[in-house]
Amino acid sequence: MPAPAVAVVAPLTGPRTASGAVLLAEVDRIRAVAPGAADWHVHHEARGVADAVTAEGYAAVVGHADPTVADGAIAAYEEARLACLLPFVRGRPPAASWAADDSRLARTLAEGAVALGASLLHVVAATAGPPSPGTAGDSDSLAERVADAARAVGLAVEVRDADILATDADILVPDADILMSGAVRTAAHRPRTPERGHGTGATATATALALLAPQERLPPLLRALPGADRYEAVLVPAECGLPSFPALAGAARGLPVWAVHPELCLVRRARVALTALATALAEDPALRGPRLTADVVTRSAHLLGPAGGVLGEGTRVSRLPAMCPGC
Repeated sequence: MPAPAVAVVAPLTGPRTASGAVLLAEVDRIRAVAPGAADWHVHHEARGVADAVTAEGYAAVVGHADPTVADGAIAAYEEARLACLLPFVRGRPPAASWAADDSRLARTLAEGAVALGASLLHVVAATAGPPSPGTAGDSDSLAERVADAARAVGLAVEVRDADILATDADILVPDADILMSGAVRTAAHRPRTPERGHGTGATATATALALLAPQERLPPLLRALPGADRYEAVLVPAECGLPSFPALAGAARGLPVWAVHPELCLVRRARVALTALATALAEDPALRGPRLTADVVTRSAHLLGPAGGVLGEGTRVSRLPAMCPGC
């Protein structure tokens, strides 16, 4: 019997290519360790991809990194009774989703600022792309959620936009004076008031910065922030399994940078879903539809919530070297 065919939907271009690269790397790993489990067919994630996938008679589809594409595709997969596995984006049953909770990310950014001694939070968002592939929506909407969460825990909040990108969104403006908008420069140069316990009591205001940008764009932002060390803390959404992580760790050296990240990184989410799928199909190549989905979820060893995501998963705040050791 030929190996079951599986559709892999991955962004091959655009701002979410890092997620696509993670998924394809895991497919290559599965091909090496379980070569006969499935025949993997890669599709570029774009509007209309569900039509191509449902027309091919696949045993399952795995992937998606763009929620706007996935939302419509899930309904098409359900109608076709096609097992749908989503490591990176939220999805309702019968799709199986291991994706992180964006609202929890926003709450943790705000609560982390409080725990690190801040009473004022500057929220600065880049103008393009998700702050960390697979972990949140676009920076502007995440900034709004962070601001709301900060007010809910009693923080004063100032939200600013960082005009950090050139006309071509893939090219960073190199000059610091152009890189930093006036509003952000004001925040960076503001003299830091005495820290909690070292100054004038109620009049002291310790400030934290939530810097929201795609991970590959964080290093030049950090290097262009004169006075970043004056903040009580700089909090950034981060993903340790991406190629851009070492540059972020290097740029953060000497600064009070804290990573906010889910317990499962992107690499581990993709690995969990693909390994469970390959194992299920290797043992029973005839499995399809809801039975295949249920078998994959059981083998993944994670209980999934009714709205998607790993039930009870937390979001951690840690210094960069102490992030996920599993990658």
